[in-house]
Formats: sequence, C-alpha cells, structure tokens
Amino acid sequence: MQIRRLLIPIVLIVMVAGVAAADLKVTKISPRDAFTMMGQTQPATDEEQTTWIGKDRMHMMQGDSANIVRLDTNTMTIINHAKKTYSVIDLPIDLEKFMPPGMAEQMKAMMTFEATVTPTDEHKTIGEWNARRYDIEMKSQMMTMTATWWATTDVALDQEAFGRMYEQVVSMQPGMAAVTDEMKKIKGLVIEQDTTITMTMMGDNSFQTSERTTAVEELDPPAGTYDPPADYTEKEFNFMETMQQ
Repeated sequence: MQIRRLLIPIVLIVMVAGVAAADLKVTKISPRDAFTMMGQTQPATDEEQTTWIGKDRMHMMQGDSANIVRLDTNTMTIINHAKKTYSVIDLPIDLEKFMPPGMAEQMKAMMTFEATVTPTDEHKTIGEWNARRYDIEMKSQMMTMTATWWATTDVALDQEAFGRMYEQVVSMQPGMAAVTDEMKKIKGLVIEQDTTITMTMMGDNSFQTSERTTAVEELDPPAGTYDPPADYTEKEFNFMETMQQ
C-alpha cells in the first residue's frame, strides 16, 4: 500500500472561506525523504500536485493518480495515468461493497485516526500570503503523524462547497471521519506544512514530508479538466489496485 495514497486525504482536507469568481488552480510541491518499509526502500520524491476547484467540481492530480469529483453528476472518477484507465464511482461512496468480506472492519481498526488540531497565535508571511500556524497530531494503530501547518485566509474559495467535495476523496480511506471534523478548526488554505510520520506497526520507521504552495490562481480551466481523457479506457473500480497505485 502506498503511503502517499494514504496521506493525500490527510493533508488537503481543508481550504478557505470566501467566494471565487473563477475556478481556482492550486499548485503545490511535495518533497519527501527516502524511507524503508517492510524491507523495501522508497526513493526520495519531489512531486508536484495540481488541484482545480470549481463551484461543484474538483480535479486533483499528483504523480500518476488523479481524482475528479462532480457534485452535479454525483460521481467520482479515479484516473490512472500510467495505465491510461479510469473508473467511475457513484456518490456517496460505500467502500465496503468493493472490499472482500471483513476487510473493511480490519482496515478501520488499523487506520481510524484520532486527531488533534491546536491553533496558535503565531503568524508569518509566506510568499504573498499572511499565514497562521496550526500544530497537528494524528494517531492510529498503523502510524503517528505530527505536523506544523500554515494556513492563509488571503485566498478566495467557497470553503463549504470545497469541503463537501473533498469529503468524497477522504471517504476513499476508512477511518477518516474524526479527522475531517477536527480539521474544521483550520481556517484558510494550508500553504505550507512539515510533517513527521512514524509507522508504528512497521518497526517505528520514520520519515519526513513537506508541502509548499507555489501558486494560487483564478483561471478558466482548460476544456476537459473535469472529465477523464477521451483516449483512456474505462474499467471497473478495484479498491486494492487503487490503494496500491
């Protein structure tokens, strides 16, 4: 199971208040240290993540993976760019029907997080944005995460609409309900974060991740932004394959 797949819902649960005149394009860079897990060494990475956010739709892409949420059609499209395939799931998502019997309960037991968000009075300027510091701690049977996040309210986005869309992405991981509620304490777009992750079930191996927002732009999205590529092949959704992607 790819740790990056687990972390994406954690680090992008909250954005900002306000109303955007056009769609919002958020570009982030995500360096990650090399680490060893279960005898396999994962190399250091420096991936770019791009998220397009519209009134009732969102497209989030990182590496070879992408998720498109459409509230107007109540669907999520999961794209594998490496294989040029995609799967469409009806919303709201019921993961249990895509898992072998008993698997959902086992995953919830391992991956249900307890989360604590502590707002601070510390502020600093990051790029063109004024930001406030939040300290984050998350624990599950599988891992412990401690982080410092910086969020700004200088960017215009409908937080309520975005929250409803991102809840669909979060629902792809069992055990995240408590996290989404706690993350509502964060006001604004998270533009910088530094995180330490310890895999408590895998020898207490630790590694560092960080994320930096490089651009936030109000733009008209290119045609097809919220649809799968026309030359890709649709296939039945496979939960295990998606988690390993």
